[in-house]
Amino acid sequence: MGEAKLSSFSNYGLQWCFKQLHKEEFQIFKALLKESTSEPAACSFPLVEVDNADSEQLTSLLHEHYKESFAWKISIDIFEKMSLSALSEMARDEMKKYLLAEIPEHSTPAKTDQDPIMEEVPSHRDDQQDYKSHVMRKFSTELDAHHSFEKFASDCPDVHALLGAFNPDRGGFRPLTVVLHGKAGIGKSALARRILLFWAQGELYQGMFSYVFFLHAREVQWTRECSFAELISRQWPDTQVQVEEILSQPERLLFVVDGFEDLDLAFKDDDSALSGDWAEKQPVSVLMRSVLKKVLLPESSLIITVRDSGIEKLQSVLVSPHYLLVGGLSVEKRVQLLLEHVKHEQQKMQTLRWVVGNHEVFDKCQVSVVCSLVCEALKLQEAPGKRLSIACPTLTGLYASFVFHQLAPKDAVRSCLRQEERVTLKGLCQMAVEGVWNMKFVFSSDDLDIHGLKEPELSALFHASILLQGSRCEECCMFLHLSLQEFFAALYYVLEGLEGEGDPYPLFTENVKSLMELKQIDFNVHLVQMKRFLFGLMSKEVMGALGTLLGCPVPLVAKQRLLHWISLLGQHASTTAPLDFLDAFYCLFETQDDEFVRSALNGFQEVWLPLNRPMDLIVSSFCLRHCQYLRKIRLDVREVPKQEFAEAWPSIPRGLQIKTQDEHWEVLCSVLSTHPNLRQLDLSGSILSEEAMKTLCIKLRQPTCKIQNLIFTGAQITPGLRHLWLTLINRNIKYLDLESTHLKDRDVMMACEAVKHPNCLLESLRLDHCELTHTCCQVISQMLVTSISLKSLSLAGNKVTDQSIKSLCDALKVTQCTLQKLILGNCGLTATDCQDLASALTKNQSLTHLYLSGNSLGSEGMNLLCRAVKLPNCGLQRLILNACNLDVAGCGFLAFALMGNRHLTHLSLSMNPLEDDGMNLLCEVMMEPSCPLQDLELVKCHLTAACCKNLSYVITRSQHLKSLDLAANALGDHGITALCEGLKQKNSLRRLGLETCGLTSNGCEALSSALSCNQHLTSLNLMQNNFGPRGMTKLCLAFAHPTSNLQTIGLWKWQYPARIRRLLEELQRLKPHIVIGDGWYSFEEDDRYWWKN
Repeated sequence: MGEAKLSSFSNYGLQWCFKQLHKEEFQIFKALLKESTSEPAACSFPLVEVDNADSEQLTSLLHEHYKESFAWKISIDIFEKMSLSALSEMARDEMKKYLLAEIPEHSTPAKTDQDPIMEEVPSHRDDQQDYKSHVMRKFSTELDAHHSFEKFASDCPDVHALLGAFNPDRGGFRPLTVVLHGKAGIGKSALARRILLFWAQGELYQGMFSYVFFLHAREVQWTRECSFAELISRQWPDTQVQVEEILSQPERLLFVVDGFEDLDLAFKDDDSALSGDWAEKQPVSVLMRSVLKKVLLPESSLIITVRDSGIEKLQSVLVSPHYLLVGGLSVEKRVQLLLEHVKHEQQKMQTLRWVVGNHEVFDKCQVSVVCSLVCEALKLQEAPGKRLSIACPTLTGLYASFVFHQLAPKDAVRSCLRQEERVTLKGLCQMAVEGVWNMKFVFSSDDLDIHGLKEPELSALFHASILLQGSRCEECCMFLHLSLQEFFAALYYVLEGLEGEGDPYPLFTENVKSLMELKQIDFNVHLVQMKRFLFGLMSKEVMGALGTLLGCPVPLVAKQRLLHWISLLGQHASTTAPLDFLDAFYCLFETQDDEFVRSALNGFQEVWLPLNRPMDLIVSSFCLRHCQYLRKIRLDVREVPKQEFAEAWPSIPRGLQIKTQDEHWEVLCSVLSTHPNLRQLDLSGSILSEEAMKTLCIKLRQPTCKIQNLIFTGAQITPGLRHLWLTLINRNIKYLDLESTHLKDRDVMMACEAVKHPNCLLESLRLDHCELTHTCCQVISQMLVTSISLKSLSLAGNKVTDQSIKSLCDALKVTQCTLQKLILGNCGLTATDCQDLASALTKNQSLTHLYLSGNSLGSEGMNLLCRAVKLPNCGLQRLILNACNLDVAGCGFLAFALMGNRHLTHLSLSMNPLEDDGMNLLCEVMMEPSCPLQDLELVKCHLTAACCKNLSYVITRSQHLKSLDLAANALGDHGITALCEGLKQKNSLRRLGLETCGLTSNGCEALSSALSCNQHLTSLNLMQNNFGPRGMTKLCLAFAHPTSNLQTIGLWKWQYPARIRRLLEELQRLKPHIVIGDGWYSFEEDDRYWWKN
């Protein structure tokens, strides 16, 4: 009964205030009321009913949708905006009477089960109530104040966790810091403000905190030096408040810090500067760091909002935080809102199926204001006969539908914007793009003036729900949502961003350096979305609607520049990160323009895509269909979490058929299996279920599939291996890599049966680090005898027993064995095993490549092996013996073998302690004209300048040596001087490696002299040597000499001063074919590192 009387009194009092307004004033009041209630959270206030309401009806509306106290506060705020101070004062007096009647003086809020029991501390209840009234007045105009905590929590289930956020865990630990994290724009800041509002209303943390203070990071960090007490007093409505008394009870205080990522200044100070005195004046950065690290007011509680991308940085600052994910609106609520906004019953399912199926759009709908925007756009797309109708099924299409409709002239006479409206639109877009680049989302009146945003066009933007009035500052404004600012920022590049001279925000690029700069966009999530909106604006439908709105054709310059940027990624695929490829695909998907996408991807021959979400599969399938010249693809597939709406299926309407994760995977596999030019599929590191493997393998067996190479290095595919073996019978598969896949005996048996099948044409099989047993090796040995196609086998990293190596070598001796390449690196082989290998080499003439690196063969093993290598009928051409514990004696056996061998052209002895004596033994043989060696690798062999004279003779006298790598040997300047004597003479050397050889500027004179007269050397590695500017200047002159034919130079340009870098850049301009960089070993000509492929 009492509540009814209070409500009646409130109705009568507020209605009396409205009747004091003149007719024009009442209309102004209603317009300002609509602005106040058009905040993102206030979606359900009936704005349409406000226009025709009289004073009585308007009072009823306010009391129906707001608690009585908030209806008064909103009205008083508007009276003050209208400069009706007398009416405002009278209304304030009436409101105070009402509040006193509503809240008994000695009432104590009831504790909830969720609140930890804390002893009540005596406080000034009047001060507390004044502060709570201030909080309600401050935040109710920007939030959906009529929603209770329970109602809000039912829409956003994650919010329930706030109730017990500060409760002790099972171990009795009670967190004092709670982190609210989530993606940008999800509503973390709105939730932070709601926490204060719900606390002030008595619905959250009652009996726990006497005061809750809101600290906005972006505003706080620019505050001048002050004490923490002064910083807090600014949050108070009354400057006379006793802050000292409040801070004297820190266990009763909660500080809500919004926007941690904006606290850059707080992390530039040393921890030694932290302060525990809240009365001491300090830079605000020190105060905030002190609070976060629990040095200042350690007993107080904290709630901090941060984007997911900022969590790592935050972890280094906080003490034992409790993390809560902010996920926005629940699936049920999103579905409910979508269904409510679709008028036609027959279109409801179709619309819902599309939105839920487009995960980008459905995810955006987690934010209530974006969900409302999407709903409004869908309604507009439904409406027949709309001039600016856009049916493009993308996020950009929806935003364009909403924005263009809001901006379009409302009278029937005009069909396009006036000149002054176009100027306003361009100014708005420029303000948006400057904000996105500079992470600025609240704009002052100065910002509006700078960009020419003036009345009456500015008011139109507020009424169109494009801009919102700032709640903390009446002269400030912001976009309806961050995503809307990103959209207008993208529109800037279409309207104005044609990269005129001096454009401060250039997005378009012309060269590789700019491409690398553009990739920095990925560090700013708002720039990423802006870029995607920009591509979406290239859609034919969107461009057509924009042209109609502007009343003129939209120039295509932006489209051409975007095409150029995508083509750069394709040209530099080897240095492009997987996320850059995926981002480019998302951008192209947003266009939904087959011709544009096909043209953009025309130069792509290889891509690497991480696939972690269903939308990644959808986007990739769309783009790969148009990637017509693609030859290689790598996919990092992860097990995608259960789709969120699957958990809410009971509340989803029946008949709504949404594609599952498995169905999206099947579509992608179909695209891959029908691609006309795709030859290699790399799924390294992927996690594939048996069902996913089955789907993939069925598609790989289709007649249309052209894929020849399958790579599963480190992939988790064991449950689906049985489907893979059947795929080997496909005549297309020629290369299979299963490195680091645990194989059981049964798996190997099935694989070998498939390889022995007449239809199997597998040529190369890699089973590195597969934990093979002796039984596996016996089965593989049998396969070698019966397979007619297998040419290369790698068993590296498996512990091969003596019996296993014997069975393998017995197979090699059989005439039917056609194996040409055998890789047994790090297999635990010893000198004893070399007897079996030598025996096989004497009888097998097809084996041309043998890799034994990482086995401790020693001199004894080398002796046994070389007895076979020296025989004329040994067919070995490439022998890799890196890290085999070879010494001087081993070099002697090798030298002896080389004297009789006429086939061995490539020899690698890297990481063996050969020393100068061993090298000299090899040099004696290599100086003989009959020595066939063309490629010698001697990295880290303990060589010094003492052997360089003989190496110089080898360079001069050998008729076949083309490549010599001496990296990581202490040759020094004396050694290089001796080598250069050979380089000056006529020789056949094409490639020379001198990385980390202890060279200085003193050796550059000899080296530059040799390079200036050498016409044959094309590749030179000088990485990690101590050349000074003087030496580098000499080398640059030699590189530029007309007789020098160098094409690849290993140098890290950034270790040298700017003057030397300019010389190197000038060299590349003079000789554009020259490549200078740190990727010398990546240039693998002549199949030098065959065992890696």
